[in-house]
Amino acid sequence: MTLRKYLMGMWSATSQWLNVALLLGHPNESISGRSHREGWRFKRVINALLFWQVDHCKSAYENDLKWAKAYTEQDLSTKD
Repeated sequence: MTLRKYLMGMWSATSQWLNVALLLGHPNESISGRSHREGWRFKRVINALLFWQVDHCKSAYENDLKWAKAYTEQDLSTKD
């Protein structure tokens, strides 16, 4: 695992933790993804902070959905 991938994972986990701890959100949803899904005005601030990404909050939302879909479609019969 590269340092960049590790740091991105840590940032993602922190965002999810803060979403739960401070905003009473779902543990598998990032603050950015939730901001997009709920149409919060705060997403403009997030997108401005992450200006090098085109519509970061929308991308985070799509990644949250992609992860959830992959998780729910996994074959649980091989998990014993």
